[in-house]
Amino acid sequence: MFTNNRSTLLIALALTTVAVATSSCGGAPKEDTHAAAVHPDPNAPQVIKLTPEATQQADVKTDIVQIRPISVPLHLTGRIEPDFGKEVDVSSRISGKVTDLLVKPGQFVSNGQVMAVIDSREISELEAEVIESKSKYDIAKSREERERQIYEELIARPKALIEAKSTFRRAKVQKDLAESEFKRVEGLYKEKISAQKDYVAAQAKVAQETADYDQALLDLQRETELFKNKSLMKRDYQLAVAETLRDRQHLNTLTQRLEFLGTDKNQIADLVKFGKIGGTTRVLAPETGVVSHFEVAAGESIHPDKSLFKITDLSTVIVSADLPEADLQRVKQGSTVKVKIASYPDKVFPGVISFISEHVHPDSRTVSIRARLDNKDKKFRTNMFAEIDLEGQTQNLLSLPKQALQEHAGQKIVFVLTKDGFEERKIKVGKESEDFVEVVSGVEQGEKVATQGSLMLKTELTYQH
Repeated sequence: MFTNNRSTLLIALALTTVAVATSSCGGAPKEDTHAAAVHPDPNAPQVIKLTPEATQQADVKTDIVQIRPISVPLHLTGRIEPDFGKEVDVSSRISGKVTDLLVKPGQFVSNGQVMAVIDSREISELEAEVIESKSKYDIAKSREERERQIYEELIARPKALIEAKSTFRRAKVQKDLAESEFKRVEGLYKEKISAQKDYVAAQAKVAQETADYDQALLDLQRETELFKNKSLMKRDYQLAVAETLRDRQHLNTLTQRLEFLGTDKNQIADLVKFGKIGGTTRVLAPETGVVSHFEVAAGESIHPDKSLFKITDLSTVIVSADLPEADLQRVKQGSTVKVKIASYPDKVFPGVISFISEHVHPDSRTVSIRARLDNKDKKFRTNMFAEIDLEGQTQNLLSLPKQALQEHAGQKIVFVLTKDGFEERKIKVGKESEDFVEVVSGVEQGEKVATQGSLMLKTELTYQH
């Protein structure tokens, strides 16, 4: 296309040359619709004359300089970092000695995967407590069972109540017999047949049997009330149940602590069932990712404050940058960004602003922002240098298409369509968007500038010089 347009302009210029030659030989000047006139003043704006027909043949297109709502991107530099919560330090929850390492640097690990085995005296002591607690729990269960059987037996056959009833019946019979004997002796005593001592003895017997009867009645009433109020009878059984519950809870607490410290569940089960002490625990991966840091060796003594590994999950990453305070109003959470990485110069990676800090750095007067990027292809690495273009807020600016902008003699120029042709115009530009550039000076609103074909016009301008 450029070759055809170039040829068209050359034809136009050739016709111009023929017209000038004819005029210089004394012939009558003829109006040439393809004439290209060059101003004699070298400092005056250069005009490339093209008739509408030549413009159409050269496929030169124009656009209007006007106020447009354009989004001015904001360019920042930053770096790639792990996503929030996707990089964690891994340490043991207990002191001990490393007996086995089950991962290597750079290895991918899953959440819960065993990374190391630790031999610990504290684990052995805790396991011994578990065995003792299990023994107490078994004894408490036996006591509870015995009390349960006694309680159920008392409900089925209340022995004390039965005995109280029997005692009461015997006391009543004895009391009735004593009273009957007393009446007989009393009658004989009144008739002077029985001796006084027999009368006194019979009277004492009545008093004794009456007292026994009264006591038996009280005992029967008490046992009857006790049987009605079964909770009092259940007291010993309830105490045994409470003791069993306490011992079971203590055992569960100890086993849960072992599990929290990393002991395998099967090992805990063998400990509780068979009393087998292992004395080891494990270091588990708290997240899924890659072992990015490795600071431990087999046989090394460790403690909870020492970091053993670092796991990094780079399935998503963060690109962080410092936004100038003055541009804060141009960015909001959820805004899209375009990221370029030096390792992939021909690619643009899309992202979304996920964080804008609430604080302004007092020295640099910048605000920290972060955008999340998908990294399923594993292209990004931490601390990579990144160039970030943010979509700013839309602004109404006098602008023209970037396609119209050319550079000549170290200055920005455009070609403005006039009645005489395309006039070279030096301009000053300001803010830029993806397709448009702000015009500061050099052209006026409503003027038309060459877009497609502007490079060809620049070539012709250079040719004329």
